[in-house]
Amino acid sequence: MTARTPLKLDGDGNLVEMTPGEITRIKRHAKYLWGTNPVITLSQVASGGDLTTISDTRYQAGDWEFSVSAYPSEATTAEPSVVTVNYDKILSAIDSAGATPIVPDTNNVAFPVYLDGSNHINAMTDSDFYDTFIVDSIAEIVTDGDNAPGVYTIHTATSLTGYTLVSATPIYTDTRADTTAYTAAEIPEANDQPVTITNYYLLQKDADSDENIPLPVYVRNADKDLQQYDSASFDAMLEDTMRYVSRNIVGSKLSYNIDGSGTVLGSGMANTVLTGVTGDYQTRFVNSNDYRAQEFPNGTPTTSATHYLRIEKV
Repeated sequence: MTARTPLKLDGDGNLVEMTPGEITRIKRHAKYLWGTNPVITLSQVASGGDLTTISDTRYQAGDWEFSVSAYPSEATTAEPSVVTVNYDKILSAIDSAGATPIVPDTNNVAFPVYLDGSNHINAMTDSDFYDTFIVDSIAEIVTDGDNAPGVYTIHTATSLTGYTLVSATPIYTDTRADTTAYTAAEIPEANDQPVTITNYYLLQKDADSDENIPLPVYVRNADKDLQQYDSASFDAMLEDTMRYVSRNIVGSKLSYNIDGSGTVLGSGMANTVLTGVTGDYQTRFVNSNDYRAQEFPNGTPTTSATHYLRIEKV
């Protein structure tokens, strides 16, 4: 497995080696093609997603207490308790069309040609083609993260320039107890009265930046003559092999995760809570036979955990 320098035709029809810059342009084009048809996709689901489940936690008021003679003491009223809501709303799917190489090389002539050390013209093997154009392109997708075409990101709004919203339903919501909703005059207050702090949405980077690339030369199978690829044929080869390698080749397979390794994609999903764990003890006098008490959530907001969507090679 070796990166090769492919041959192309110059303006006079002569065989010449591509420059490093031209090879780089083809790699960028390969990323663009992958972005138009990525082999791995993410979607928003109501539940049952296959990425890591993450939790939103918040405090709720304790149960109220009642007495006919005096206010129930703080020691007898329940402290605020934690409410946990689990989110498993991202489902990954791998397109089975990327399971096998779509471009076979049974005659060792399917891929572009190059000059070997003895100035002989040889056709690349499939592994040579991967090492010349594909492996680096996939590595750059991970390095570029959510700036790479077709890669997903997390955002705190439903729109972001250069991205397409996957679903208007959030994949995670951070909530806290709404302290303004609890009043002594309303005891018994409903225990759980949350307020939404931040919604987080799944978006995908648009594949909107393409490259004008040189076209390599290959061995025409029918008569073994050299011929330049047409654009559609070479695009199909690049796209198919990008999909195949990113799905099947160990070390270049792409995978999304939450809170694993790899490149962070977009906003971290923060779980914020109030710091008060002992509660705000409040009382209400209704009449001489009705004394009430309840503890409400209180404190200042703090971040207890932040979760990240990531992309990696595995």
